Amino acid sequence: MDVEGRRRFLREIADLGARGRTIVLTTHYLEEADQLARRIVVIDHGRVIADSPPAEIKSRVAGKRIIFKTSAVLDESQLAGLPLKSKQIEDHHVRLLTNEPEKVLRELFRRGIEVQDLEVAGADLEEAFVAMTSHGVMS
Repeated sequence: MDVEGRRRFLREIADLGARGRTIVLTTHYLEEADQLARRIVVIDHGRVIADSPPAEIKSRVAGKRIIFKTSAVLDESQLAGLPLKSKQIEDHHVRLLTNEPEKVLRELFRRGIEVQDLEVAGADLEEAFVAMTSHGVMS
């Protein structure tokens, strides 16, 4: 589906929902589900583990998401000792989840880590989904 066709499709889904229609949409595009759905059902290993509005599902994950770019590629040791729930380092892109974003940022700056294009926001639906289905696995 091309970009314009996809946008029309999503608009139509949203319009149908606004007119009171029930729509069942299965997707792995959680950002899209977050925008469209009034209610999300999460199934893990064949069992329903959540059936709630997106905001309620996201609230299950305490913490904030910190995203930034660096000019140099970071390694795990540069993040050692920080109060992180999860971390992803891909090339020059860093994504952290923490309950203490201010403390993490102060420490990153103190350590001299260059931070560009900084974003701090609440956990998103994808992070909530991963937290609910990870079974103790942390990245």
